[in-house]
Amino acid sequence: MAEAVILIVEDEALAGMELSETLQRFGYRVPTVLKRGEDVPEAIVVHKPDLILMDIRLKGFQDGIETAYMIGGEFDVPFIFLSAYSDDETLNRALETRAYGYLVKPFEEKTLHTTLELALRRSREYRDREKDDWYKRALARFPRPVFLTDSYGRISYANESAKLNLPSGGDGKVGTALHMFFTEPAAITDLLVESAAARSANPSTSKQLTFKGADKQAHLEVNPFKDEAGKATGFVVLVCVED
Repeated sequence: MAEAVILIVEDEALAGMELSETLQRFGYRVPTVLKRGEDVPEAIVVHKPDLILMDIRLKGFQDGIETAYMIGGEFDVPFIFLSAYSDDETLNRALETRAYGYLVKPFEEKTLHTTLELALRRSREYRDREKDDWYKRALARFPRPVFLTDSYGRISYANESAKLNLPSGGDGKVGTALHMFFTEPAAITDLLVESAAARSANPSTSKQLTFKGADKQAHLEVNPFKDEAGKATGFVVLVCVED
């Protein structure tokens, strides 16, 4: 997995430098340390951070909470607050921003690392769900049968066209193995393995198969979803049914 990029917003120079060194020791990349909230939007555009670690008390016209509102209105970047204050008023203001975390100074390195990792994981999971929902909305209107499967070929989604073309008794239920609907189950496995192993820019693979229990031929085209390490985490299977 690529190293996460974390932007630090801290108006105390020494604290910002120490925090940057700590994060880099954890394996994160810290492109810059900002002192003012007003400088955050430009830094987001330039550095494209995965997370922002921001003190609540800042120099300039905006404190960290006001900056968080500005970020939320313009960018989709998660953030964690740092503060030497834990009074109810500050906490309540921070909670209203939907921050991914709140660390009260001083804090232990282990606590910092755990908080960062949890926030990054939560952000990745949210973006994966958003991407998955987008695919499903787009595929629902697609005229050709389409299946989404996990890395083992188990169905995670079937659009209406796919369900209509399945053999009698098949409903495309989540968790059902895709090969159950074809007379050559081993060929489905081979197709997925071949697609997962493809290293080209367009790793599409295809095969002609027959629906089980139906006199229908189908041309399957498979494209893998791959993570940052290049490992297939699932597949898009487009089906062209031949009358």
